[in-house]
Formats: sequence, C-alpha cells, structure tokens
Amino acid sequence: MIATLDDLSVALDQAPWGVLILRQGRIAWINETLAALTGQAKSDFIGRRLPETALGQERNALVTLPGSDGPRRLRSHRIEPYQSGEVVYYQDVTEHLELQEAAEALHRRLQTIETIDPVTRLKNRRAILQELDRQISRSRRYHNPLSVIRLTLEMDGEAEARRKQMESVGQAIKDNLRWADDVGVLDERTFLLLLPETLEEDAKELAGKFLDDRAAFRLDEGKGKFRHGVTAWQQGDDLRKMLKRVEQDQEINLSALLS
Repeated sequence: MIATLDDLSVALDQAPWGVLILRQGRIAWINETLAALTGQAKSDFIGRRLPETALGQERNALVTLPGSDGPRRLRSHRIEPYQSGEVVYYQDVTEHLELQEAAEALHRRLQTIETIDPVTRLKNRRAILQELDRQISRSRRYHNPLSVIRLTLEMDGEAEARRKQMESVGQAIKDNLRWADDVGVLDERTFLLLLPETLEEDAKELAGKFLDDRAAFRLDEGKGKFRHGVTAWQQGDDLRKMLKRVEQDQEINLSALLS
C-alpha cells in the first residue's frame, strides 16, 4: 500500500520532532508538535516568513521559546532545499541542555572542593603540593630563591574548638603574606607556606614573627603554640627532598624547644 501525502501529513503531525516546510521563503506547513511547542495554532504560521516568528533563528541555531514551566530550547536543523521548498526540523533539547549544564556546574564544584580545605578555605594538601612542585620547577629553571615554612599548631581542647582555631590562624597567616606567597594545609594541624623570591634567612625571620606575635595570629595565651621548620630550595631539590628537609628542621626546632 502506497502512503498518500495526507497519510504523511498525519504521520508528521505526531512526530516527536517539530517539522516546518518553507516555500519561496514563507511557511507552507507546520506540524502539530512544533505548534504545541510554540503555544500557537498552526494557522498562525502559515504564509509568514520565518524571521517574523519566534522560530526565526539562524540556520542550525538554538531556538529559545517561552513556556509555562520555563523556557523550551529547540535545536533547528535545516535540510538543503528540495525541488519545491525547504524543510526545517526542530528537536527539543531542553532536558539534555539542563542535564549538561548541571553536570558542568557539578564539575566546577568538584574542582573547587578537590583543591580547597573545608575548614580553613585554604588550599588543601594536594593543591599546595602541586603549587610547591610548580615553584620548584621555576627555581630549577631560573635559579630564583624559594623558601618554605612548615607550621604545626599545637592545640588543646575539643575538636570543634581546634577546627575554629585552625580556621582563624589560617586566615591570619594569609593576611600576613605577600601577594606572591601562598599557603595551604598539609593536615588538620599543619600549614605549608610557599615564599617565592625569598631567601632562607628572611623566611626564618617571618617564622619567628609567627612564633612571637600571638595577637597578630589570634593565638590567645594558653590556647596554642607553633612548631616550625624552614628550608630553602637548593640545586637538585625536588618536592620530596624539600618536604623531608623542612620536616627535619621542624623536629630539630622541637628538640631545642624541649631541651
């Protein structure tokens, strides 16, 4: 049995995609699906030029239509002109784009979560070590000075109080660094400070400031103290060597403090 043009028209009216036919630049036919998506009757389109309607977008463009439950977004696909006209298909991609936008937002959120310590809002261990590795590569290439300070905050009290103290001290440290410096959290008690273009003696002076000026770093008497280690980049250093050396310096300083 051969389908007639009327049969095809009925079938296209129920198609899941919107369909529109242009003849001599004017709309000759539109299916029920597309009319329903626009919220208008089919007769409202017949005889009009496409740019005069809400569907009048560039070829293969994204068309946005108002809707009672929010805007609908249609992807248009124009077919090369056939003998007596041109066909434009419209695919409703609203849900697809919403899911894509939600996935992109989640990805951006995960990127932020993966680099930020939730307590102090400073860089977490992974992020600060990545930055240290980058700074070491820079010093290796240009022979620029680079120092690091490892600060461990010794605290007593409940876990929540210790978290608040870490948050407070972390912000104070950040406020007292230069714009080129960086600070992150190695663990729940330890900060790592990166000081580009800084000699070891200058880094030790800064560490001494942290130890002496309790008020500036929001350490009330009896509520905490710093243990510190300082080292500077040396020829042949990599990330592992610098971290090991600054930890050893911290242990030496602790031994001197307890002796």
